[in-house]
Amino acid sequence: MTIPKPSYGEQAIALVGVSAVAREVSRLPIQQRQILKASDEAVLIWDLIVSCSAALTDDTDPRPWGDRLDEILSRFFAGEIGEEQIEAAAKHFETFTKDQVPEWTKAAKRDGARLYLERLLGAAAYNRLKVALRQDCAILVVALRRAARNLMPYAVAMDDLFSALPAVQARSLPALTGAPNALLTLAIHLDQALEKLVEFSSGAVLLNSRESESTPLELADLAMLADKFREVVSGRSRAAVKELSAALGRKIQGARDALEHSADPVAQAANSLIELIDRLLRAAFTDDEVMEWLQANYPSAKGLTYIDQKGHSPKIRPTKKAQVLCFVHAGLPVAEPSPLHEMAATAIVTVRAQLQKLKHADLGTEEEAVEVARHLNAVEGFLQLAVGVTWALAPDERVNELRTRLEPTRVPSDRS
Repeated sequence: MTIPKPSYGEQAIALVGVSAVAREVSRLPIQQRQILKASDEAVLIWDLIVSCSAALTDDTDPRPWGDRLDEILSRFFAGEIGEEQIEAAAKHFETFTKDQVPEWTKAAKRDGARLYLERLLGAAAYNRLKVALRQDCAILVVALRRAARNLMPYAVAMDDLFSALPAVQARSLPALTGAPNALLTLAIHLDQALEKLVEFSSGAVLLNSRESESTPLELADLAMLADKFREVVSGRSRAAVKELSAALGRKIQGARDALEHSADPVAQAANSLIELIDRLLRAAFTDDEVMEWLQANYPSAKGLTYIDQKGHSPKIRPTKKAQVLCFVHAGLPVAEPSPLHEMAATAIVTVRAQLQKLKHADLGTEEEAVEVARHLNAVEGFLQLAVGVTWALAPDERVNELRTRLEPTRVPSDRS
C-alpha cells in the first residue's frame, strides 16, 4: 500500500486531542504550513502522540492504561477501524518519525532558525506557537522520563543476565561495554538528556510530574540505583515464579534465604537455583515437544541437540540451551530468530554450569557467596525478561496451559 501524499488544509482538521501545538499549527495559513511541511497528517499524528502521553501520565485517572488508550484511539479513529486504516496510519507514522521529525529537528538547529520562523509567522503567531510547544513538551518530557525510569529495572535485569555471557558473545552486543551496569548507565544518560526539554518547558513540567521525576538521575548514584532496581526485579521475578508454581517459588526464595541465613549458604543456594532452572524447563515442555519446536523454528541451528547414548539405542535430545529457547518463546512459533533470545539462553545455561561447579566446590569463602549472589541476580533477571515480558505477550490460552503444566493442581482461571 502506497502512502497518500500529504494534504494541507484540503479539509478542516478535526482535532480531538490535547496538543496545543496541533491547535496553533492548524490555524496557520496553508502557505505557511506548506513551508513548514506541517501537513494535516503530521498535525494529527503529533496530536495523537501528545494526547496518548497525557492520558498515560494522568495520575488522577484510575483506569488501566489499556482503557485510557482505547478511549483516546476511539476519539481519533471514529467508527470501526479496519486493516486498511491501520496500515495507512502505520505508514503515515513511519514517514512522520523517519522523515518529518528529523527534518524539523535539523531545521530548528540551523543558525537564524528562530528569527526566520518569527518573520514567517509574525510575532504574535510565533509567540503563541512557542508557548504551545512548551505546553506539549511539558507533557512529553514527563511521559519520556516516566517511560525511561519504568524501563530501568529491565535494564538491570539484562545487565545481570548478560554479565554471565562469555566475553566473545558479550562483545556482539554494542551496549554491553564490559562495564558493570552498562545498560542502566545508558538509561541514566537518556534520563539526563531530557533536562534540555525540562528547561525549555520551564515550570510546566513540575505541574505534571511526580516529585521523584522533577530532577534527573545522577551517574554518581549508579551503584545505589542498581541495587534499588535490582530489588524491584527480584520482587517481580519471585512473584512471577510463585504465580506459576508455589513449589518453584519456594526454590527461588530458598536460594535467597540460604545466602542470608544458612550455615552452608553457597551449596544450598546453588542447589536451589539449579533445581529451579531444571524443573522450570522440564515441567514446561517435554523433550519431544522441544525437538518438534526446534524442527519448526531452528531447523539448521547448531549446538541445540545431542545424542543420548543411554538406554537400548541412541536418541537425539535437546540441549539445555534448546530447552531455554523454547521456554523463553513459550513454545510459540518464531517469525525470525532473535540474537537477544539466543544470548539470554546462552547466559542462563552458563549460569547453571557455574552454579554446578559451586555446588560441588564449596569452600565457604566470601568470594563464593558473592558469586552465587551474582548468579541469583542473573536468574532473577532471566525470569523477569522471560516470564515478565515474553510470556506477557503470549496468548492467554498458552500462558494458562503453561501454568497448569508447572503446577498441575492449579484450578484453570482467566489470566489476570
